[in-house]
Amino acid sequence: MLKVAASVIVKDGKILAARRKAERIGGGYWEFPGGKVEANETPKQACQREVLEELGDEAEILERLKVKRHYQTPYGSLEIDFFWTRLKTFNLKHVAASEYRWLTKEELWDVDWLEASKPAVSLIAQTNLEKYDE
Repeated sequence: MLKVAASVIVKDGKILAARRKAERIGGGYWEFPGGKVEANETPKQACQREVLEELGDEAEILERLKVKRHYQTPYGSLEIDFFWTRLKTFNLKHVAASEYRWLTKEELWDVDWLEASKPAVSLIAQTNLEKYDE
C-alpha cells in the first residue's frame, strides 16, 4: 500500500492548490502539496519534508483532516492523510507542480481535482479557515 501525506496550506483565507505536471500519473489534475511517506517517517514528518522539497518552505503541520483515507486506484491501494498546514516561510518555489494557485473557498471547485483530493476539498469548503490561517 502506498502511503501519502498532503498539506492543506491556508494563507489569507485562501488554499494553495498544485497542478500535477503533464508527464506524471494524474497529470494536469490538481492536488495539495505532498508526497510519499518514507520508511521510518510519520505522515506529519512527510508533510514537513515535502513542503520543504516542493516549495522550499518550512511548515507547521497542524491537525489531520477527518476525511476518507483509503482508496483503490488503477495503480494499487493508496492511504492518504491530509493535514492543515501553516507556512513559516514563503519562498514558494515551483519544483513538483506545473502551476500553483491560491483559491478561495468559493473557487475550490473551479479546478479539476484528483479523485483522492475531493473529500478534503468538500470538507475545506465547509470549514471556517480562520483557525488555520496565520
